[in-house]
Amino acid sequence: MEIWSQVVKMIFRIRYWLILLPILAALIAIFQTKNMQRVYVVNTTIYTGIASGFTIETGMDGSKVDWGSVTNRIDNLISIIKSKSTLRNVSLRLYAQEMIYGDSLQDNNFIKAVNYRNLLRITPKDVRALIDKTSEEKTIENLNAYEKASPENFVYGLFNWYHPHFSYTALSNIQVSRIYDSDMLQIQYSSDDPGVAFNTLKILNDEFVKQYDLLRYGETNNVVEYFRSELARLGLKLRASEDSLTQYYVDKRVINYPKQTEMVTSLSRDYDLIYNATLLKYTSSSQAVAELEEKIKEQTKLIENNTIFIQKINNLSQLSEHTARLKTFKNDTVSISNYNKEIDRYSKFLTEAEKDLKSFTTGIDSQRYTKEGIATTTFVDQWIEELINREKSSAELKVMDEVRRTLDKEYSYFAPIGSIINRKEREINITEQSYLSLLSSLNAALMRQKTLEMSSATLKAIDPPVFPVSPSPTKRKVIVLAAYFGALILIIGFFILVELIDRTVRDKNRAERLIPAKVLGVFPRKNFIRFRGYNREYERIATNYLANSIVTYLNPKERPDIINFISSDSGVGKSHLCELLSEYWIERGLRVRVISWHDDISPESRDYILSLNLTDLFDYDNEDIIIVEHRSILKSTIPVGLLREASLNLFVVRADKVWRDIDKIAFDRLLQQAQTTPVHLYLTNVKRENAESFMGMLPPYSKVREFIYKIIQFGLTSK
Repeated sequence: MEIWSQVVKMIFRIRYWLILLPILAALIAIFQTKNMQRVYVVNTTIYTGIASGFTIETGMDGSKVDWGSVTNRIDNLISIIKSKSTLRNVSLRLYAQEMIYGDSLQDNNFIKAVNYRNLLRITPKDVRALIDKTSEEKTIENLNAYEKASPENFVYGLFNWYHPHFSYTALSNIQVSRIYDSDMLQIQYSSDDPGVAFNTLKILNDEFVKQYDLLRYGETNNVVEYFRSELARLGLKLRASEDSLTQYYVDKRVINYPKQTEMVTSLSRDYDLIYNATLLKYTSSSQAVAELEEKIKEQTKLIENNTIFIQKINNLSQLSEHTARLKTFKNDTVSISNYNKEIDRYSKFLTEAEKDLKSFTTGIDSQRYTKEGIATTTFVDQWIEELINREKSSAELKVMDEVRRTLDKEYSYFAPIGSIINRKEREINITEQSYLSLLSSLNAALMRQKTLEMSSATLKAIDPPVFPVSPSPTKRKVIVLAAYFGALILIIGFFILVELIDRTVRDKNRAERLIPAKVLGVFPRKNFIRFRGYNREYERIATNYLANSIVTYLNPKERPDIINFISSDSGVGKSHLCELLSEYWIERGLRVRVISWHDDISPESRDYILSLNLTDLFDYDNEDIIIVEHRSILKSTIPVGLLREASLNLFVVRADKVWRDIDKIAFDRLLQQAQTTPVHLYLTNVKRENAESFMGMLPPYSKVREFIYKIIQFGLTSK
């Protein structure tokens, strides 16, 4: 409660500052904003269709929406709108329109007359010559050709310097925001010219779509073109590889390499089995022939030496070899039926040759029995049989050797073909995979391109800009109120800061905070203008309050009571206080004596310095109270005895005095010397408002002042 009381008192104390300065700040704000520029605000809303719009991609994926991607695309759209490139095109088109359609005599929907005159004034003659009144596009083309990155180029400077309508600084004030989480973008722009504001947003809508299409289509078209060129290259490469493989098949007479190699392998395996079987048969026959010849040497020699027998054996060998060759090597030029007939014919020839050989050997055999008495006919027949088998096996072996050589040639022929075919097929597969991958990427890029076409088509202004007919309300009231309350807060903050750091004694609370002593009373300062007629009354009330406060420290049993008036500086009003207090007590019949350092005490004398009590300096004359006014303690020291024998030591301080460190040191020493004798403060030259805290409400009295006093004292409900 004490804090709030201090706050209220502080506000009341600075009431004139709080009234005058905020009003002055408000008046200055009113004066400064009297010619405040009126602005025209234009809005437009663009539907993007990014989140809710149907595209090829969303149609394939269902209703799934990637909100992260949506947010990113919305941010990209906003960046395109706010980009320097877009705003530069808007600036150039806007300038061309104003120069073409502006009228210096009257306002129109493009520009105010006064703004058009100012624009003509700053436009050089060579730039005016570029304006084609019949064609906006031709004008823009001329301006683009004229523009150069030079500080002296007017068209370049129009956008890059400061101009209220055409500069990047002005156009960057265009506000773009997404409406909640919708597909809508709201664009707002304000200008001092309604036509400029309207046409700026109108042009911006067109340029924004152009820039978006240029960026997105340019990127996608390059990708599509790249995929198409790569597909064409890989297609040619794939066809060349396939043609090379086909030609290789033709050159090497390969129809089905795996089947052909499998057939060669199978033939080799089969012929190995046949060859081994034939070789076994030949070996067995040869061995049997040798064994039989050993038994019938005479007969075999006789037969072998026969010329006809030799011819017949050779004929049998030739027929066996020919028959085996016919069975092994088929002639592709001969039909199957003729081929079989040929085999049957030679088989018959071979059979007849065998019979002929057997009958011939029977006829020339003269010796019928061997030495052991065994009939030779049986052995000769066996010999002939085995001989025939040997010759037939030998002939077949010759043919099988030819087959082996043929198979070896086939192996040597097909072995390198396989590796080359594999290499060519691998190259074709790699090229084909690359082709298919590029084809898939091309389809994706084409789908993306189509999606962009659909999305760009949805970029439309559902709420197009409307020409403003009246300016928006200014913020003048807000500025004036801000100036008023800002000054108010600034003043309060300033005085709070002063309150915290100021070391001026001023009033009771601050005095007791700065000086560790109780304030016994206060004496109002003299009024020279207002309330000057009440000065005597204020002195009377203050003296009465002081006398009543001192009475509690008097001891009726001991006479006299000594009251010391002490200060750290001169000019605090001790003499006047002593005079008023003495008169007050004398009027009430008390015997009072005033002793002052001005007339009665010499602070530099030996007697004063060495005195232990007041009786060492003066003789008492049955006084009730002795008031002693001492010299400032910063100039002379008060004897300890005089301090301790007193009933009260009253330390007088001016309220408008700064409590210095030297004052604190002197006061602390005074407290130490006085020990148990009371040492209290008394403030002089106190403002009337602060004095009322002690003395109550001071005159003059009125209902208004009484109400204010109740507020300060938190007595709102008091009677």
